[in-house]
Amino acid sequence: MGLGVSRMDMPLPRLAGETVDGGRLDPARLEGRVVVVNVWATWCGPCRREQPVLQRVFERYRDREVAFVGIDWRDDRAKAQAWREEFGVTYPSLWDPSGAWADDLGWLGAPTTYLADRSGTIRYRIEGAVEEEELTGLLDELLAAG
Repeated sequence: MGLGVSRMDMPLPRLAGETVDGGRLDPARLEGRVVVVNVWATWCGPCRREQPVLQRVFERYRDREVAFVGIDWRDDRAKAQAWREEFGVTYPSLWDPSGAWADDLGWLGAPTTYLADRSGTIRYRIEGAVEEEELTGLLDELLAAG
């Protein structure tokens, strides 16, 4: 594992609510899936660097019982919507103007990515920008675990 990866054993909070684009995230979409949760903000340089990686990995794994959810931390909603358009992000991002979702995760700074197994337990935290090989390796491990 890279320097930014930590093992965890923590329940994934029930993610639900308003998304950046004005929709709603239904927590039922996450049940029984491996879940990738990425905390990001438009003002975060490393978030900008990792966003294309996250979208590529999402596209590669979306038919393999993997769900992605972004959490837009204390950000300007219009800028967040423009970000999603600029990067062609097709997975949902919760709008987190108060920082409550990030706090529930024990978030340390942007970007941070959490990987939960199918039972809803967070198994890994990646601090800093994710690398594609590292993320796919962890996803493959969680998918193989059943």
